[in-house]
Formats: sequence, C-alpha cells, structure tokens
Amino acid sequence: MGLFTTNGMFILDEIYTSDESFHDVVGGGGMFAILGASIVASAYELSRQLRWIVDRGSDFPSSAADILESWKTGVVFRDDSSRLTTRAWNLYGENDLRQFKYLTEKKRIDVGDWIAEFGAEEVASIRVFHLLCIDDRATSILNRLKQYESSCDRVFVWEPIPDMCNSARKDEIRAVMNREETIVISPNAEEGARLFDMPEPKNLLQCTNLLRRFDDFMDDKNMCVLRCGKLGSLALGARDRCTGTRQVIHLPAYHSRSASQVLDPTGGGNTFLGGFSLGYALSRGDLTVGSICGNIAAACAIEQLGVPKREGDKWNGKTFLERLDHYMKDIHLDCTTDDVRWALEVGI
Repeated sequence: MGLFTTNGMFILDEIYTSDESFHDVVGGGGMFAILGASIVASAYELSRQLRWIVDRGSDFPSSAADILESWKTGVVFRDDSSRLTTRAWNLYGENDLRQFKYLTEKKRIDVGDWIAEFGAEEVASIRVFHLLCIDDRATSILNRLKQYESSCDRVFVWEPIPDMCNSARKDEIRAVMNREETIVISPNAEEGARLFDMPEPKNLLQCTNLLRRFDDFMDDKNMCVLRCGKLGSLALGARDRCTGTRQVIHLPAYHSRSASQVLDPTGGGNTFLGGFSLGYALSRGDLTVGSICGNIAAACAIEQLGVPKREGDKWNGKTFLERLDHYMKDIHLDCTTDDVRWALEVGI
C-alpha cells in the first residue's frame, strides 16, 4: 500500500556559482518532495510506502543510486541505456540570481507510469499525490485518476510550475482549484504574488494579505499553503461550514533563529511539501501538523549543498522526533510535542 507519490522528475544537476561548480548533484522537485516525506516517514518505519519513479540513463552515477537507496523508500528504478539521465544546468549569482535550463531530454511521469510500475490497486490506495506541473497537465492527471476509485480520502498537493504561476494563467489555475477533488495549492510567496499581479511580499503581514486572496479563488473544501522562505509557512484552511471563515495558520521556519545553519536553500520548498504531505496524511487532514512536518523537513534540506545524509533514523545527525521536540519548544504553540506525535501515529 502506498502513502505518497509524486509526478516530479529526478534530475542530475550541474551547479555553478561565482566561485565553484558541482556536478552530478541529485535534484529535481519530485526527488526533494520524496526527501521531505522520507524525513517524516523514517520515524515511523513507513519509508517503503513512499512510491516514486527514478529514470536512469546510461550515465547514471552509482553515487546517486547509493544516496537514494539509503532513504529506504519504495522507489522504482527504470533503466534505459539508450538515453541520458535528465540533467539540468543551474547558475547562482548575486542578488538572488538563478538561471536554469535542461541539458538533456526530459522524461515525464504520468498516471500511466504509476499504473505500470505500482499497479492500479496500489495507485488507488495512495493518500497524497504531489503534482508538480502546469494547470492543463494537473487537469489531465486528475481526470485520469478518476478511473481508479480511491480506497481513501486522497488529497492532491499541487505545486504549479513556477514560470507558469502567473496572472496570464489565473483563470486556468482557478478552474483546477474549483474541481471536486480535495486540492492544496502551494506556490511560494513570489509565485503567489505573480498570480494576482501583486508585488512580492517582504514581511509576514504582506504574505498574509496575499494568502487571503485565495479565499474566494478556490472551492470551499480546498486549501492553500504559501511557502514564505525564512518567514516560514502560511496555510489557509477549508471554509468552516458554521462560521463561513477559513483558518489561517502561520508557522515560523525551523531555522528562524539559527540562520547561520542555512547553507543552500535549493529544494527547501519542495522538501517542505513532501514533509507537509505526509504529516497532513498521517494526521488525517490537520494543517498545523502538516505545516510543522513541512518546516522540519525543509530545515534538513537547506543545511548543506545537496541532500542531507541519512544514517539510521538520523538526518544530519538528528532524528525527525528530536527535531520535532526542538521545534515545538522553540515556537511555543498551543499544542505539545506529544500532541503532534499522537496525531501522526493515529493515522498509521
């Protein structure tokens, strides 16, 4: 049985900065989402229920395979010696400059791939699907999955392709967010601002004002999680049937008081969504618990260049539960560490 999957691709990155370059760095939005889910799942021996596909070309390095296999997920490697692994070029510079382009042909993952590799029964059992795609592809995936009746209350966590999350596609994105499925849309703050033709928010109040623009943009049952970088995350819940309002939940970034431990923010947002997705699924739809898990997972991803090292149940030397205890003591929520642990365990 599966808990979580993603249609995001695995990518081998070449990274260039003003000072140095790095090659064969494991990357891709789907890979980072699985990383986030793995960090949470490792505490509960659920990693094998994270199902995903990695397409390996003739140039796939053994070092990358070693990293992915150390996560103990339910990964399916598809080998094709007639092609190269999907590769990308990344340039980082001053003033948040980032340039990106693919170096080899992409190999997308779709519903047919999930069915072929996992089987229809397992696809129907998956609780959360992470979708990293444009609106028309999200629509296609949602339509095709209707053929496979779900055995659970499944949720789709949708991360619109950054370049296409803008006002020009506002009507198309709105249409997806008003479908019958339960969907959580999650742009980062800059992308969300472009969707509504607003300036990029610079503080928590501006981020909150942006979040509220999603109130009447989506169906009452659907939700938005805005990823706000060093400001943490903001979530807008489903509309309450009694009060007619939506809950707003803000949680600070895990390293909000330890910024010196942040070395490379690459993949932090995708990793957040993987952790959020699994936390949300295990807690049976608790946005606060999901957001806590997302912020903890994201912290692991940004503490080094590349991905964190897993040794046993520890990621960069700490278990998920140790990080959870630290985070809960640091942010002073109404709920306790034990409350969050119970909420996660009840859904296993």
